[in-house]
Amino acid sequence: RTVRDQWLDLSVGKADIVEVPPETIRPAQQQHLQLLISRPVDLLALTLAPSGPFSGREMRQAAALALDRAALSNVIFQKQGEVTASLLPQALSGFAFLFPTDRNLDKARALRGGASSTGLVLSAEDTSATMHLAAERLALNLHEAGFMVQVAAPSQPAALTLRRVHLEAASPAAALDEMLAHFGQNGTVTATDPVSLWQTERSVLDNETILPLLWLPRAWAAGERVRDLRLSPDGAPLLADASLEGAK
Repeated sequence: RTVRDQWLDLSVGKADIVEVPPETIRPAQQQHLQLLISRPVDLLALTLAPSGPFSGREMRQAAALALDRAALSNVIFQKQGEVTASLLPQALSGFAFLFPTDRNLDKARALRGGASSTGLVLSAEDTSATMHLAAERLALNLHEAGFMVQVAAPSQPAALTLRRVHLEAASPAAALDEMLAHFGQNGTVTATDPVSLWQTERSVLDNETILPLLWLPRAWAAGERVRDLRLSPDGAPLLADASLEGAK
């Protein structure tokens, strides 16, 4: 069911717990819904195929510098979550701020130079309307840097893919290991100290085939009957200790 239908069900007592996507958290707050909001647990990232148009590192660097993460956060996701260029949330790792997120359109254009980029395809793995809008926003960013990008369905071969990856682990080392596995990176993270974790992540991101964009929370709205509902570290409702007032 659509989010709107779920909220209507909640308002008339036909539902007790409903989903609140990040981009609708602010409207839900304005409607005074009883919200539970998780820490950032979903990474929005753009991946570049390291072949064809992006076989050269300068082209990948140009694409990375063209992305406007702040606009993506402010316009599409209504300032929810956090802008990032890291595979881990800042609150979890403590070093996400070391990965720069600033856009540099002039440098992106200079790096791209006169290289041809005709017919680039960008697709979103998630077919929701919000992800499609996010893909279109990124395509516009890249077009401003001189890349000719068309947003297409996930079934088409794509040089760029917008992905939304869920994080379950609650410790930095396990989280980094999980994220690397999601993006097809080999090896297991064995170190636990922040410096080693930062070096491991930097070595992966320096290749610029994975471009983290935003860390987003998960949120749920609970009805008036719901008592003692909490969220797990990965944003899922914990129902074991919850109860419904008046339930038999």
